[in-house]
Amino acid sequence: MLLPVVPVKRLGDAKGRLAPELGPVERRLLVLAMFEDVLAAVGAAEGLATPVVVSGDREVWLRAEALGCRVVEEPEGAGDLNGALRLAAAAVDPGEAGGGLLVVAADLPLAEPAALGRVAAALAGAPVVVVPSADGAGTNVLGWRAGPGDPAFAPAFGPGSAARHLAVPGARRLDEASLAADVDTAADLAAVLGRLAAASVSGRRVRELKLAERLGQHETRSAT
Repeated sequence: MLLPVVPVKRLGDAKGRLAPELGPVERRLLVLAMFEDVLAAVGAAEGLATPVVVSGDREVWLRAEALGCRVVEEPEGAGDLNGALRLAAAAVDPGEAGGGLLVVAADLPLAEPAALGRVAAALAGAPVVVVPSADGAGTNVLGWRAGPGDPAFAPAFGPGSAARHLAVPGARRLDEASLAADVDTAADLAAVLGRLAAASVSGRRVRELKLAERLGQHETRSAT
């Protein structure tokens, strides 16, 4: 089986580009809501093991454990996302997921189990599978056939990561609409508002925070 790995930033550092629209507490609530929706999609997808969550945030650890996930605690000063992912992979028993690793971004509120299942299936015929972000530059889901602890696992997240991951010999690109929509900016959030499942955690959080109305007001003010 594939081992899903979901990295989550410290909540105090997350989604800073949403600061003009959302306060610190609201950003934390939205991040946790999207995270829970991603874990729900991962948990319902075929061919995936129990998710491993890697984070340096205690609140994320507690939420992940409550949802039945395994937690790898990212120590202070561990480095960038790539270092955190290698740390998580090294902490897992290779026997737990001989099929490889599936890195799933935590800010994909539209993620669907079927789409993740298609990524897992594609990895059976390619060493690396990349699901780019909507702009084609970032990597929202990365499948890597190298198993936990394998030194061949070399994530290259950061600006322009999709091109770097696709440069791995034999890598395959897979476009999945539900996995392409990550949320970093107010424009990203506005783009997913009408597509959120009403029963999803993100859908409920958006209604509680009245984000549709607030973003609409922001757009009106910006246009005048």
